[in-house]
Amino acid sequence: MHLHQLKYFVSIVDTGSVTKAAEHCFISQPSISQQLSKLEDSIGKKLFSRVKGKLILTDAGQVMYEQAQKILTDVEEAKHRVSDVGETSGGVVAIGILPTLAPFILPSTLLALSEKYPEAIVTVREEVSEAIVDAAARGELDILIEVLPFDETYFNIEPLFCDEFYVAVHQDAPLAKLEAIPINALDDMPFILLEDIHCLARQVEQYCFSRHFMPKVLFQASQLATVKQLIELQYGISVLPSISIDNDPDSSIRYIKLEGETPSRDVVLATAKDRYISPAAEYFVSIVKEQYQTA
Repeated sequence: MHLHQLKYFVSIVDTGSVTKAAEHCFISQPSISQQLSKLEDSIGKKLFSRVKGKLILTDAGQVMYEQAQKILTDVEEAKHRVSDVGETSGGVVAIGILPTLAPFILPSTLLALSEKYPEAIVTVREEVSEAIVDAAARGELDILIEVLPFDETYFNIEPLFCDEFYVAVHQDAPLAKLEAIPINALDDMPFILLEDIHCLARQVEQYCFSRHFMPKVLFQASQLATVKQLIELQYGISVLPSISIDNDPDSSIRYIKLEGETPSRDVVLATAKDRYISPAAEYFVSIVKEQYQTA
């Protein structure tokens, strides 16, 4: 049993395909299939079965997958620990963050990190919740800036702040004159929301449904910047988190609270349990907590 065989095996599981795993690992399909066969021979068990053309882990394969992930993570951690000894660069920082948080949190925190550790190797994965949680669980990311709820099994969680939601309307809209908006005042209003893959969109929809309100969605965008541009063009209204509110006095968007219980999301900092993180990563965590953690 060799490390490269475990790496190929894990890649096959993660991609669901020998072909895709070969592309991901930059080797030929026959070579990765051969290494998988050697791994199965070395442990005396079949790791996959085929069901309707799809690769399905056997019971032995499931156990091997869990152990292989741990072994590969431990090896990477050992490499990082050794490389950080005697180094002043700060090491490697691998960050996962939601697209609805990244533009508002990363600029100041990454600037502070670069001033302290200008030679640190920093990678950022800006993706939806499921993708970054899975990546962190596989040991690919050190730090997550996330929104509850998600599977916390493999993480140490520290709360950062409560991000309240506001109705965002054009300054010339009749709603802009209100101090608080009742949910039923939004009937038949054209909504601009993020695509459903974003947890923010799902949280907004869940809030509306809990109030027996069905938003009339006219447009779905992939970025908050697009949503805001469309509001400025008076294309519709939206519900946006407070972290995204502009301080620009020339902005034509007004942010108004909803009547009753204010909808919100809980933003947290997550680090993988029992996983080594570099000095630079530790410093990044301290910056985020200093700038965004509320009492």
